[in-house]
Amino acid sequence: MQLPIRVLFLKSLKLDIQSLCRSAEALFVRNCSAISSAHIAADTKCTSWKDLAKNFLQEATNYPNTLETKYIPMKSSKGKSKTSEVRHIVDYRQIRTVGGNGGDGRISFLSVFKVDKAGPDGGDGGNGGHVVFQAKKGMRSLSHLSSFIHAPNGESGGHKDCHGKDADNLVVQVPIGTVFKYKGTTVASLEEEGSMFVAARGGAGGKGNAFFKTDVDQAPRVSEFGGNGEIFEYEVELKTMADVGLIGFPNAGKSTLLRAISRARPKVASYPFTTLNPYIGMVQFADYHQLAVADIPGLIEGAHRNRGLGIDFLRHIERCSCLLYVLDVSQPEPWRQLEILMYELEQYKKGLSLRPHAVVANKIDLQNSEENVAALAKRIDLPIVPVSAKMGHQLVPLLSLLRLLVDQKEKTT
Repeated sequence: MQLPIRVLFLKSLKLDIQSLCRSAEALFVRNCSAISSAHIAADTKCTSWKDLAKNFLQEATNYPNTLETKYIPMKSSKGKSKTSEVRHIVDYRQIRTVGGNGGDGRISFLSVFKVDKAGPDGGDGGNGGHVVFQAKKGMRSLSHLSSFIHAPNGESGGHKDCHGKDADNLVVQVPIGTVFKYKGTTVASLEEEGSMFVAARGGAGGKGNAFFKTDVDQAPRVSEFGGNGEIFEYEVELKTMADVGLIGFPNAGKSTLLRAISRARPKVASYPFTTLNPYIGMVQFADYHQLAVADIPGLIEGAHRNRGLGIDFLRHIERCSCLLYVLDVSQPEPWRQLEILMYELEQYKKGLSLRPHAVVANKIDLQNSEENVAALAKRIDLPIVPVSAKMGHQLVPLLSLLRLLVDQKEKTT
């Protein structure tokens, strides 16, 4: 039985309208979600970085597939290292630099065929090398620096007016942002790639006896010793150790979180103060940008009074651009952890806890964690990311948020 032409037309029109509505709805959702990464991140007229972070986190959680390329974290193509060696970050060194000594001048007299006394021919000594520090991109640690750095010495002069060879300068590469202090005063700060600092100059080479020949004294028996190189002691510090620092109580899961988001392999155990030195892991994004995330040793109440691991590790936090408070939400009243951590940072340095930061509610997979997170959200006005570092839950929104915080920090500096 054939339907009338009018009925067929109405049915086709109804289908077209339904498909059109579905297409419009999908386009609306796609456009709205695209606003999250493009508009929210680029809109600098928003009230603060805190509002940007909360809005961005909500959009990144609901529409993770519509993020801009730079907010998409990438898993490293390399596998985990099989070596048992674990390298920690070093952001402070006391070094002693010594320039190379100059070569001594030579006392020599030329004697050739048929000319028994042809005159003095002692050559000059070569100059000693300088100790030079050069900033290099891609370095994050001062672990390669020795406590004693000595530049090579110049060679002594020879006979037949042969001068000694100048020593090569000893160029030591350090990370960008390395600061050199002499007796508590900053004498150099390497802020750009390729910038150099001459820490100790080498001594000048001594003159040979040929240099002292005059009309009166045709056969001088005198030469110079080479000059001694300069000796200085410096305190070397990193101005910026990492883009993001993980801060929390012992056993809050900081090392487990760093293992989950990077190839770093800090020690993980069930007892407090497992991490005794800071470790850094690199997080890669789809636009080939990398963020350095530092695992800071655990802090306890009274850390600014040198309790626990002491003030040295508060100094590490000072060298992080952004902060990530890692809370163990399986424990009751997790907001108390945040209050203590921020108080300790403020006692060490005013305004340190107010750098762009977010809260990681870790161990969300454990019992009573969801209730504690809900109570935490009512008490603090900060972006909160519930994650399980052990299980790998909700890590993508967290990493996207880290990139946003670092970008906002760079815009304000």
